[in-house]
Amino acid sequence: MIVSLVASALFGSVLFLAAARKFTFVGLKLAVMTFAAAGVYFVWNPDQMTRLAQMVGVGRGADLVTYATTLILFLTVVAAIMRERRSSDVLTLLVRRLAIQQARFPDPPGG
Repeated sequence: MIVSLVASALFGSVLFLAAARKFTFVGLKLAVMTFAAAGVYFVWNPDQMTRLAQMVGVGRGADLVTYATTLILFLTVVAAIMRERRSSDVLTLLVRRLAIQQARFPDPPGG
């Protein structure tokens, strides 16, 4: 029961933060809030998770949670890598422009 209370508090916190925070992509906000609410529901109704798992062809609810968590983690890592790459590309362009703008030409010989 203590684990259920802690998990519910964590999911509730995520739900509250997602509701309070502005997202650039509204679909992401909706997805986070949906998964947090589903998390609270399934913490208190684990048999329903097992039924859902069996409907999608997975034996146990815990296995479905493991697969879903792995998929979400993978997508998060890929998104972070893509975001870092985009930031690196933008930084490279800015540094190039700054270098060109601040370039100093050498004095002519004998000058």
